[in-house]
Parts: sequence; structure tokens; C-alpha cells
Amino acid sequence: MRALELLNYLGALDDNGDLTELGSMMAEFPLDPQLAKMVIASCEFNCSNEILSITSMLSVPQVFLRPNEAKKAADESKMKFAHIDGDHLTLLNVYHAYKQNHEDTQWCYDNFIQHRSMKSADNVRGQLARIMDRFNLQRRSTDFNSRDYYLNIRKALVSGFFMQVL
Repeated sequence: MRALELLNYLGALDDNGDLTELGSMMAEFPLDPQLAKMVIASCEFNCSNEILSITSMLSVPQVFLRPNEAKKAADESKMKFAHIDGDHLTLLNVYHAYKQNHEDTQWCYDNFIQHRSMKSADNVRGQLARIMDRFNLQRRSTDFNSRDYYLNIRKALVSGFFMQVL
């Protein structure tokens, strides 16, 4: 019952329990319903590129390495990517840095990042982008220098995960 209730709150089911148009679109994404809703909603908040990256990072094994012999160095490295607004934006920072460093294996090693997980995230992102293209969902971003950049990303996050808001 809780699952049906969540799908109804997300707009995937109508009050009769039938799949809505949004629900049909969400079902095409190989994601949890909350992530699928977040990806679709990101278009209206002008941050679909960023949400694609965050979603792909959430869909792969942990990207941060923390070997016993180098815990302090690994923690310090992770702090370089930390974002004040939380883990989702930290993951976005890691993905952007990975791409800016040309997906370099040595860069991953130096920053205690799991290269295999990053490659998987990149593959997942490509797959999700192709599904978005199939539905003519626009992939775009708010200008990074805009004060709405992070606000729009947070709005998209909440559109799928409103049930986790305290």
C-alpha cells in the first residue's frame, strides 16, 4: 500500500490506480520511481544535465575509496569535493571534476576515487540521456554563475524525494 501511495504522490498513478502519462514515462527509466520523477522534473527546473549526473552517480557502487592505510588522506581528498548543501551536490562535484580531468585513471587514484564506478556512472548517464532524447526531454543547465544554479538542482531533487524532507 505504501508503494502505491508513493506512486500516487509522485503522479505516476491516478486516484483509480491507473498509470498516468507521467507514470508511463517514468516506467521507461531503469530507475527507482523517485529518481525517474526527479530526472523528468529536472527539465522544468533547467538542470537536467546536472540531475542526470547526480542520478548516474547514485546508481553505481560507492565512488569514494577509503583504504585503511590512508584514511586521513582519503578523507582530506573527499573534502575537496564536499558541497555545503549535501552529498548529492558533492557527487556532482566529483563527476564534473572527473570529466574535467578527461576521465583519467591516475587522477582517480590520486583522489581516492573508484575509476570503475566513475566509468559506470558515465555509461549510466549516457543510457539515461538516450531515454530522455526518446521522450524529447530537453537536456539543459542553468548558468553556473546564476544564483539559481544550485536552487534549481535542489528543487529537482525535492520533486522526487519530497517524502524524505523533514
